[in-house]
Amino acid sequence: MKTIKLTTILIICVLLLQSCMADMRTKMIKRDGISQLNTVKGENLLKETWKKHGFENLNSHKVYSFTANDTWKGLMGRMGKPWPEAKSKLKLKYAINTFDSQVEFLNGKKENTLAGLQSWQYYEKTPESDIGFTTYNKRIAFGLSAYHYFFEMLDRLKNAPIISYAGEKTFNSKQYHLIFVTWKDAKPHMQHDQYLLWINAETQLLEYAVYSLRDNYLKIPGYKAFYGSIKFSDYKSVDGILIPHKQIVFLNQPSRKDKSHLHQLIVEDFKFDDFDISELYPSSDIAKIGDKKLH
Repeated sequence: MKTIKLTTILIICVLLLQSCMADMRTKMIKRDGISQLNTVKGENLLKETWKKHGFENLNSHKVYSFTANDTWKGLMGRMGKPWPEAKSKLKLKYAINTFDSQVEFLNGKKENTLAGLQSWQYYEKTPESDIGFTTYNKRIAFGLSAYHYFFEMLDRLKNAPIISYAGEKTFNSKQYHLIFVTWKDAKPHMQHDQYLLWINAETQLLEYAVYSLRDNYLKIPGYKAFYGSIKFSDYKSVDGILIPHKQIVFLNQPSRKDKSHLHQLIVEDFKFDDFDISELYPSSDIAKIGDKKLH
């Protein structure tokens, strides 16, 4: 009898999760909507933060690369990791303001294998073979595009059609200004993600971002209700642009303790324009689409 009741409760919980969709709107946004006053305030704050990070210098570059140690923790980490290994040494290459990218695996079962996206077409190169376009790998493609977006987040989000000041927050004895960003409609919908940026009021740097995961390759029961958050730290200036050399990702809201993270990316050797952009375009037959998505 107890087993039947427990099973019933679990089924109800799953059904409730399936009907819910993560919502990044603050109480202020839910109450007041997107007002003209808060739109102007949010846009100005986002522009000031963008300048503080030095993103006005980004247009002088075409590509960047870095080596990184990426670690995924626990059961959720093993389920969610985009790479074959839970602890990966990676070499990543990106074309700015696109989703064209490459990752080279420097350890594990895919060591010395290269994978990439060109206009969302997936390809691989192994030590035994040349580059070949092959079956789309949802996990690796998600990892490439998500990490790409995180490094350019402020630059990309400043062009979103819905930007609003979303209030203030105190967290771990620090004060933050909140900026809400999305597309099409402020209310949660499956076509677009929502972002809530936490701007440190003292340093004026982006320290946390909370975001929905609408386009998630893990279609587990209730996945629509899950969301993520990322902490950016260890900022270092590279050619006048502040690059977060430590990125910690949490499941749902940020934790007060960094050790409670889902995964951690530690960046080494970040460089702009240290390789030719043609490396990211192995096929001359595929049209360039920039930062557009296929859907």
